[in-house]
Amino acid sequence: MKQFLILFFTLLTLNIFAQKTKKSSKISIGYSFSPDYSFRTLKNGDGNSSTDFVIESRNDNEKAKFGYTTGVNVTFSFSEFLGFETGVQYSNKGYKTTEQDLTYIPPNPDLPNKATLTHSYQYIGIPLKVKFVSGKNKTRFFSTAGFMTNFLLNVKQSVVYKYSNGKTEKKNESSTSVFNKVELSPLVSFGIDHKLTDKIHLSAEPTFRFGLTKTKDAPVQEKLWSAGIVFGVSFDLK
Repeated sequence: MKQFLILFFTLLTLNIFAQKTKKSSKISIGYSFSPDYSFRTLKNGDGNSSTDFVIESRNDNEKAKFGYTTGVNVTFSFSEFLGFETGVQYSNKGYKTTEQDLTYIPPNPDLPNKATLTHSYQYIGIPLKVKFVSGKNKTRFFSTAGFMTNFLLNVKQSVVYKYSNGKTEKKNESSTSVFNKVELSPLVSFGIDHKLTDKIHLSAEPTFRFGLTKTKDAPVQEKLWSAGIVFGVSFDLK
């Protein structure tokens, strides 16, 4: 029910802004890609000392991973300096462990001696952003603020095993059953837009995204964040 309400209000907002743009001066559509640096924050959700121990252990053994965000964007310009941006975005974010040593009793040289585990969260999202633009030349600066409603597609756990003889082996597992299906993520960015032709624009936009919602209900409360540079190309339709 919660997921339905979030989707309903997101689509309602899109509809309201779409109606308002009938009198707007410009509509543009574009494609964007952002290489991202992603990680997570951890918080004790039950107050137990054992949970603190788990958090400390994870902070010692986990690190950021590289992900990406890509998709189609639509911008409605209400004036030369104010607009609204939405679209559909696919994102891959998460974290991974440092390389872990594997020991066996008794030792067995036929088994892997090192392993690395990567957690990849895959979402489809709808951004809703207000865009502020400054300048009147071909190259202009802008800032945006808003939020992304992300809907979980998959959570993939990939393990890379290393053997003493140099051989590597990769195993993947996927599941969504224990994870929350909706993530709300505020967005803030500052960027530069260059008008290549009368209709085509190129842009670069450093962006920070932080998840407000937990990835799952557990004593260790995990929230994802990512930072990247959004590279985009857009075409004026009106």
